[in-house]
Amino acid sequence: MKKLKVALIGAGSVSFGLGALQDMVLSERLKNQVELEIALMDIVEENVNRTYKYATEMFTAFSHPAKIWQTTNLEDALRDADFSIVAIEVERYHYWSQDFHIPRRYGSKQLYGENGGPGSMFHTLRNLGPMLEIAKTMEKVCPNAWLINYTNPEAKLVEAISKLTSIKVVGLCHGLDIGIHQLAEFLEMDGKDIAVEGGGLNHFGFFTKIWNKNTGEDLYPRLHEKEKIANRLAQFDHVGLSRTLYRTYGYFPYPGTNHCGEYISWAEDFYAGLPLQFRYDPISEQLWKKDSRTPEFVYCASGSTLDKGLFEKTMNQELWIEQAYTFDKEKVQISNENAVPIIEAIFFEDEIELNAVNMQNNGAIKGLPDDMVVETQAIVNKNGIEFKPMTVELPTAIIGTIHIQGTIHKLLLEAFVEESRTKLLQAILLDPQAPTYYQACAMIDEMCELQKEMLPKLEWN
Repeated sequence: MKKLKVALIGAGSVSFGLGALQDMVLSERLKNQVELEIALMDIVEENVNRTYKYATEMFTAFSHPAKIWQTTNLEDALRDADFSIVAIEVERYHYWSQDFHIPRRYGSKQLYGENGGPGSMFHTLRNLGPMLEIAKTMEKVCPNAWLINYTNPEAKLVEAISKLTSIKVVGLCHGLDIGIHQLAEFLEMDGKDIAVEGGGLNHFGFFTKIWNKNTGEDLYPRLHEKEKIANRLAQFDHVGLSRTLYRTYGYFPYPGTNHCGEYISWAEDFYAGLPLQFRYDPISEQLWKKDSRTPEFVYCASGSTLDKGLFEKTMNQELWIEQAYTFDKEKVQISNENAVPIIEAIFFEDEIELNAVNMQNNGAIKGLPDDMVVETQAIVNKNGIEFKPMTVELPTAIIGTIHIQGTIHKLLLEAFVEESRTKLLQAILLDPQAPTYYQACAMIDEMCELQKEMLPKLEWN
């Protein structure tokens, strides 16, 4: 049998690390047709040990013969790998609170600060060094492998790897699937019956076509009528902005207000519940400081944090991780992420079509630069991954909005390579959610001091 090696970098990731492992253990072909080796790597030994314990217990329960081992050494994990799946973050919510609060204190109206807005630029610069280290290590020990990335900011990081290394890279995100779920609710249909063409920028995409898989019926006329009569405040924080974008530009966006709103200047009016995890009491707390409370993700589904009694235990980060790593064979299921389907299609020489991947454009979306990383549908086969060009052009206003972000991508790469605060300033001033010139300069200085252990050394030049 042929050998297949998959390296999970950032193996302590709960969302994507465990999802990839579950997809592999449930794959009959990866169980019976290859000698599968899985290298688990994380810079935190405690985290990788936790994942290794879970993985070995799960693969044993499914009588899966894969060879699984753990390490904190990046080069060892990647040596002779065929694929690497990467999901990395360090102290995610602590640094994210800084990305969110500091720009807003200086006048930015950014909504989330993760993938768009001034906060996202510091997020990018923190992750660029580790991501490029992974890609450059791959150039040395597995130069023909694919890097499958889940780390945010997705588009900015994939573009950096595409331009600064020779590694084949693709970025994955389930944002489009969230959009299909929203369409299904408006159309009162099963999402499995809805086919789409869509694309744009990661977390700022638009469905240019929607049709019924079974009948071929164009579903946009039906969506138009349904959206008009839908409760105007229902799920407002999730789709209020989406509905306005749809009415304004003629195409329904994805994945929702919190992410789409990161790229436009007027989104705040449509986000009543401005990120609850970032709420704090300014008299007693400063979430951007090390000795303050670290914000945690607020789980907002029915019966969760917002519905608990005053003294009930809530689904915080610690409890979420504890539950995720408690193995229960009955709960192991396909993740619906695309890393393992991509691996199987390339390795076994199948051909599949995916609704959304992130790669350099190369003409797939008209009006955007060829070397900019965009998101749209793709075909995967033995030759790798190739975009399937969009057949409907995006409106000029949407193209213009995305084009601004493409220029920001370039300036951030220049800031990183040139170690330049000036180039970072240029990128921030170009953003729709920028503060004033004086505020931007002061913000950069404060963030560079706050995050000096994580950011590249940047100087004014």
